[in-house]
Amino acid sequence: MDGTEYIEKCPICGNETLHTWINEEDLNYFGKINIFTSLCYTCGFRHVDVIFLENRGHVKITFVASGEEDLKVRVIRSSNASIYVDEIGVSIEPVMDGESFVSNVEGLLFRILGIMKQLLRDADDNARSLIYEKMKKIARMRHGKDKLTIIIDDPTGNSAILSEKAVIEYHENKNRNI
Repeated sequence: MDGTEYIEKCPICGNETLHTWINEEDLNYFGKINIFTSLCYTCGFRHVDVIFLENRGHVKITFVASGEEDLKVRVIRSSNASIYVDEIGVSIEPVMDGESFVSNVEGLLFRILGIMKQLLRDADDNARSLIYEKMKKIARMRHGKDKLTIIIDDPTGNSAILSEKAVIEYHENKNRNI
């Protein structure tokens, strides 16, 4: 790999065999980013993170998917962004060391399904019933039978939904230094 390489202690196995590469890229839509790629040659632990080096201002993006073709629309979430899908009452909030990702609408639904499957393990009967109902609704959405509204709220402006149907609102950043 190109870029700067560091060798450090692996957080999983504890060996000094975690190789981390840092590469700077200049991407359309986002500007300059640093890509951190880590791989432990002992245990196989992997981690990839993207750090956006530019603050493009607070943005709110709304997209209504109303058919199977809309499931292919690209969704890009920065680690600072919140995602809301009101029809199923789901929100994905940023956390420290949050994950940025590039996917499509259908991939976002698969991510949500994966989280719901994890929640089922510890859910009581009432919660389990509610989760199953939401999973059924997602199945209908994945087949283009039910519409869904995706809202991305990103204080850094580094998220996007790549569709002409996406509505973008720009807001002033106040008290925000990046």
